[in-house]
Amino acid sequence: MKKTSFALADFVPYLLNRAGVRIGLSFARDIEPLGATLPMWRVMVALWENGNQRLGDIAERTSIDISTLSRLLVGLQQKQLVVRSRSGSDGRALSVNLTEKGRTLTERIIPIASHYEEVATRGLSRSDLRLLKRMLIKLFSNMHTFDEEYALRQKARPRKKRSRHD
Repeated sequence: MKKTSFALADFVPYLLNRAGVRIGLSFARDIEPLGATLPMWRVMVALWENGNQRLGDIAERTSIDISTLSRLLVGLQQKQLVVRSRSGSDGRALSVNLTEKGRTLTERIIPIASHYEEVATRGLSRSDLRLLKRMLIKLFSNMHTFDEEYALRQKARPRKKRSRHD
């Protein structure tokens, strides 16, 4: 049987994860004394950058699922870093915004985040850095294919017949 050629050290998902986890753990360690976690930071900087937003928009922008985001927002609210309110015409929709305390904390963390990006990309030219960012955006975009494939597999799966006792 022919052995398939595969090298973990050359596997793009592994390399992305390896770099991301290393950066994320170090960054989280450095912002923890300020009372922030990495997921908190992602939410706060998304709000700082884009202002008042609905939960779905924050979830999409930060890649945090809605149920996790809801729990995270409770913690941010308890720390008085965000406020939640009913959104405009749709009284059911919640919108979130930073408080002044949340804005101040976010602005304290931005230089730390910028330093992490600078260190992580050291040795790359500006054009290489722009290319890297475009490629990462493209890789993320390509992953929607798996969502579509999963949905098709779910539709094609035979449904289990339910008995009267289920």
